[in-house]
Amino acid sequence: MKIAYFAWGSLLWNNDGLDLLTSWKRTNIKIPLNFSRISDNKKGRLTLVIDKDNGYLNKIYYAISNNINLNIAIDHLKKREKTVKNFIGYINLKNNTSRYSNQLSVNDIELFKKFANKNKIDAIIWTDLPPNFNNFNTDNALEYINSHKKDNILYKKMIEYIFFCKVYGKINTPLTKKIL
Repeated sequence: MKIAYFAWGSLLWNNDGLDLLTSWKRTNIKIPLNFSRISDNKKGRLTLVIDKDNGYLNKIYYAISNNINLNIAIDHLKKREKTVKNFIGYINLKNNTSRYSNQLSVNDIELFKKFANKNKIDAIIWTDLPPNFNNFNTDNALEYINSHKKDNILYKKMIEYIFFCKVYGKINTPLTKKIL
């Protein structure tokens, strides 16, 4: 089974544990992304997630897994992301099964399937964490970041993460424009 991971954030520069066969390549698929999730039980840095309500269309990347077992590849991403299986989205084109959040539209899923078929990929896996930043907007996100200036380590992690998303993923949102 040929399996691909989709990515847009930290997997692009830190894919430890995924056992990739190829490097990351940019696709023409655009999905709505934003820094609208607060990690570590709403105490940590802002993370880039699929966000149908507040996201901005950005191209995503893919890499082929060295793994040929879908369950093992899902488990690797689950461990890498330190999350539960329900927050790992997938589409298995071989047996027509899938799991994904309502953050993706029917059109997004069709684009994923077309991409897989065109590239002879049997399954696609991605991190499918939901947004959790209440009343998210760019000003609230900036206020959240700035409220952590006293915690120099967390503050620097947030700025670095947003910078790396811009550099490695070419992510453009109003937040990246205001910060960088």
